[in-house]
Amino acid sequence: MHLNLCGTTYAQTVETLMEQKRVAIIGAGVSGLAAIKACLEEGLEPTCFEQSEEIGGLWHYTDDGGQQHGASMYKSLISNVSREMSCFSDFPFNTDTPPYPPHSQFHHYLQQYCHRFDLRKFIRFKTQVVKVQQAEGFVEGEWNVHTVDTGTDGTEPCQHVFHAIMVCSGVYHRPHMSLFAGLKTFQGTVTHSRSYRTPDRFQGKTVLVIGAGNSAGDIAAEVGLTASKVYLSLRDGVWILPRLTHGARPLDLSVSRALLHAPDFVSRNYIKMLSRTHINQANYGLHRTKDPYTHGFMVNDEIHYRLASGKVVAKPDITEFTPAGARFADGSCIDADEVIFATGYDVSFPFLDSDILPSSLQDQELYKLVFPVRMKKHTLAVIGQIRNRGGASPVVELQARWAAQVFQKGSAVQRRQVWPKQITGGGSEVHR
Repeated sequence: MHLNLCGTTYAQTVETLMEQKRVAIIGAGVSGLAAIKACLEEGLEPTCFEQSEEIGGLWHYTDDGGQQHGASMYKSLISNVSREMSCFSDFPFNTDTPPYPPHSQFHHYLQQYCHRFDLRKFIRFKTQVVKVQQAEGFVEGEWNVHTVDTGTDGTEPCQHVFHAIMVCSGVYHRPHMSLFAGLKTFQGTVTHSRSYRTPDRFQGKTVLVIGAGNSAGDIAAEVGLTASKVYLSLRDGVWILPRLTHGARPLDLSVSRALLHAPDFVSRNYIKMLSRTHINQANYGLHRTKDPYTHGFMVNDEIHYRLASGKVVAKPDITEFTPAGARFADGSCIDADEVIFATGYDVSFPFLDSDILPSSLQDQELYKLVFPVRMKKHTLAVIGQIRNRGGASPVVELQARWAAQVFQKGSAVQRRQVWPKQITGGGSEVHR
């Protein structure tokens, strides 16, 4: 399925490369599975490299966080997107799946998808991609892919050649730890939400959770059941939305189509109204003036109960840490035993040179959020490098289909479609 160049030269593979098009897919998560299927539908030969022993990426839960790279999830995690909005177009969830599946059922769904379309045989497990480079001359847009066996210590990298690359490693890589004055002097325990699994070890402790995203809300609400006190530090408040409407219908299923063609100010004000109906922001220190679409919102059904009972207390941004705790922007101070940074992840592509695909979102220029615009040959596609509202599966499926068609037909993105508007003008087609 791929060309293994260990012990051979590049020149010896040219004739074979011309016979059929092979695509390397990096990662066997949601994006990677969609990419394998899209390649097969277009008559391409995919080889997917997955560094763990199982498919699923983010949705592959392990109690010990065995994944050495990327994000991981906690034991109680439930999808924030309803099953109808998070499935692939040609493979719906079983009807007995709950409206918001827990991670175990979502992973089972991915396993079923993999089995239904016979995708597993195209995946090389426990294989990490350590380097992706343009092949000699880059005449037809070929790539050298260097991999190592993650199950063997001291393995020498092995080189392969492919016609095209689909980067499906996701947006959750390096845990982001915000810098605060005095953090090094704090004498308690500091962790990132990546290492959080269960609330057991926080029994009777005072915990400070930093962040305003879904993970911050989930962890604060869950730890609040066992800890002595939980403080949730929010830089600028937060918009909180429930999963269900008043009729117990999935909120995203009810709202998405209704707001699809509505003017921006209508949809934004509607989201604000839903949040204010769900929880009184002013009463609990959550007041936020920033736009819910630009700066995000939290989907959570439990946090408002913890706030109402005092088990979780909202606090403003941290100005500095002290040896015993933290001081906040309103001048208040707390003592804490544990600090959990639920501050997200930094995008990283360690296997690619920065001139091909920069890690900084501000420096990335992706045509239609898929193809790096400055490449001579459009044989590299980034699938799933987005933070969209709603489920990822439908979006990455469309991206993978388009990329596979471009690879097969050999059609490149025309530069006149990109220059100069999307690059110099900061148009919507460039990921910034």
